Amino acid sequence: MMPKAPILTLLMLVLLTFTARAHEDSAPVDSQKAVPVAASKVSRGMLRDWAFAEGIAQGIRREYLSFERPGRVTFIAKDDNGIQLRAGSQVSGPQSGETFGQLLGRVDEREDTEVVRGYESNLSGAKERISQTRAQLEQARNNLELARDNFQRTESIWQQKLIPKEQYDAARTDKLNAEQALSSAEAELKAAISQERSAIAQLNQAKVGLEKTSLFAPFDGVLRKVNVREGDYWGGPAAVMSDREREASAAMVIVDTSQYEVTLNVPYYATGKLAEGQAVFLSHSPAALVAAAQANDMSSVTQGRVFSVSPSISLEQRAVEVKVHTIAGAELLLDGMFVTAWILVEERPQTLKVPNQAILMRDNKPFVYMLDADNRAQLRAVQTGIEDLQEIEILEGLNDGDQVVTVGKHKLADGTPVRLVNGGAKHE
Repeated sequence: MMPKAPILTLLMLVLLTFTARAHEDSAPVDSQKAVPVAASKVSRGMLRDWAFAEGIAQGIRREYLSFERPGRVTFIAKDDNGIQLRAGSQVSGPQSGETFGQLLGRVDEREDTEVVRGYESNLSGAKERISQTRAQLEQARNNLELARDNFQRTESIWQQKLIPKEQYDAARTDKLNAEQALSSAEAELKAAISQERSAIAQLNQAKVGLEKTSLFAPFDGVLRKVNVREGDYWGGPAAVMSDREREASAAMVIVDTSQYEVTLNVPYYATGKLAEGQAVFLSHSPAALVAAAQANDMSSVTQGRVFSVSPSISLEQRAVEVKVHTIAGAELLLDGMFVTAWILVEERPQTLKVPNQAILMRDNKPFVYMLDADNRAQLRAVQTGIEDLQEIEILEGLNDGDQVVTVGKHKLADGTPVRLVNGGAKHE
């Protein structure tokens, strides 16, 4: 038989356990523990809608320069430091009143030079002939004047029967011969002038041929490619198709870096809000664009305007081609640089907005957790509008000054009590 003392002790422990549990069950239930969250006030301010794309920047003006005549390259110009022109060298185009810009290079031009000299000699001969015929014309005019005066005197004397008719006929013939000599001199002058014009045309044509042996800078710019050196033989321009082939086959390529054209491939679903003239901000660094937008100062990146929007979708890219022309900050880009573009689609200066992280989606519909006067999170359906990098527009569902949860949403349900941990003002 078991002793009574241990049995009593065991019974007392069991009784105490049930008593404690009964006490716990009968105690009032504590309120839910407040969930720590961060919140932000709904406010009004500027909001920008962006479209994003990427593309290649290229100088709007570029020329693929090639010698139009084959020959040995005899001259490549030098820069201010006495070094031959090369990729990256600055060159200058025609100045005011000039026909040609800086001479960049030349192939052997001796044959063309001799042709030019020959036509220059012809022109000199034509001018000399004009000078001679003008002198002859002046002499013919003088002779005609004398012949006319002599004829008038002879005719008057003959009419008085003082001289024979033969003398009168001789004076008349001299006058007619002088008139004919004047007509011949005038015709000779016209022929000489025509010969001069022909010589000038031939000389100009020969000079055009001479120009085909030289390369001149068509505008101020930078050499992108220099594919020839002194002593190389130039075989003449090649028949090419693509810009890459043209660049490889040209003697030199010059680019105007004062303005760029950026070709963007924009997703077709974003093109409905694009239009010519919209502001565009460009940079090789996406981080620079983000920093400029956050500082609300886009002057630190390249600025441009939408120049054109293609009405069709590219078969290769399945996107719409948009061209942008820079208007400021071109010095921040390089020809051929891959850049990120932000297209400013719309600005709304005083619109209701909340941080992007305040929005949660349920069944593809936007909601927020709004704090009520008792610091409880109330699930509220909202209607959103445009969206930028940090904030989103609220069209319906909230008022200016409301507080919405930005951090801790995943811990909440409708009506959950919360505790602000970001120093936000609590609703009393």
